Amino acid sequence: MFLRDLKLVNFRSYCEAAVTFGPGLNVVVGANATGKTNLLEGAFFALRGSSPRTHRDEKLIAWGEGFLRARVVADGLGDRPQEVEIAYAPGQGKRMRWDGLELTSLDEVRSRCQAFIFVPESLLLVKGSPARRRAHMDAFAASIDAPYAAALRDLQAVLRQRNAQLVSVKNGSAEASLEPWDAHFARAAVDLGRRRAHLVADLGPRFSGFAAALAPADERFALELVSQVEHLGFDEGGLRARLRERRPMEVQRGTTLLGPHRDDVRFLEVGGGDHDEPGEDAGAETLRAAGSGSAGSCGAVAVPRGGRDLRLFGSQGEQRAAVLALLLAEQALAAERRGELGPLFLDDVMSELDDARRRLLVATLAGAGQVIITTTNRRYFTDEELAAATVIELPLQARAGSRRQTP
Repeated sequence: MFLRDLKLVNFRSYCEAAVTFGPGLNVVVGANATGKTNLLEGAFFALRGSSPRTHRDEKLIAWGEGFLRARVVADGLGDRPQEVEIAYAPGQGKRMRWDGLELTSLDEVRSRCQAFIFVPESLLLVKGSPARRRAHMDAFAASIDAPYAAALRDLQAVLRQRNAQLVSVKNGSAEASLEPWDAHFARAAVDLGRRRAHLVADLGPRFSGFAAALAPADERFALELVSQVEHLGFDEGGLRARLRERRPMEVQRGTTLLGPHRDDVRFLEVGGGDHDEPGEDAGAETLRAAGSGSAGSCGAVAVPRGGRDLRLFGSQGEQRAAVLALLLAEQALAAERRGELGPLFLDDVMSELDDARRRLLVATLAGAGQVIITTTNRRYFTDEELAAATVIELPLQARAGSRRQTP
């Protein structure tokens, strides 16, 4: 699948603008404040019905306007081009059409096509909270796997109900009233926990391959799921026993402290050569210094046993490469599951990469289907790379005036 035409009306800094993309690599070139990020955000919004930068749709509307509209024409989803349009107005919600057919939910939009985006906020997938990583993984998995989406809804519903019952017990209800909720929660937690573990296991080898392809040196990388439920062997009885042990603390706090809603995903460098895989004696900090080892020497330090967590110890370039590798891994897995390679939107990814990583990234993107990448500097690309790409200059001719961007 590839995005052919995009039209934005009252979206961020665009009053009305239209652009045509090509298959393969598209390079959007423009100075700062010319609307590069807004262009990608608008395309993603049209295909997925939400923004990767904000949960408040009203922030997407151009300053002083009362609505927005984003429309795309996509090829490769059937025997003819298909048109997708999403409009939004405060107080009226979203109106979504797919080839003229009215859609009633975002799930309907997202089940029809895949799209993947990197914006500056995407670095929080590595640098941010476990909740952000869980939400990202769950949203991706739910869009390609209906049973995963159902398991996620079930877990969220029973978690709310169990937490409410914990508060009720704190206020005087009998502790025995928690037993049925413990049983329901354990079933839902084990179901979602298994599915999430399978997801990370499916993404892991793909992530490792793409991360290695983006690394100039002989480095190896891994995704690691940190899961309390997996540690218990996905055993419902074991989880219920642990919940009973923690019941006094949970009642006191009024919240469930054990389960897949506490999972995390770690981005690890696991070294090169014969270094240990993540999870093997992860607490042992066995660092080896290269050279003679004499006092005062400062040689290369090996990766710790269990891996080097890029959230804590990765450079900005390494963290950026890790997020790109994850998106490429998700794109590849979605293509395997659904039979289509969704477009990849990359905003200003070249600026924090050294030249070696830039060349590796462009080479890797050659197999990623349609890629739309923004940059302030053509020199981040070679003449040969630009000659093979569709190059789009900003500001667009159709962009009207100097409309103030929504804060």
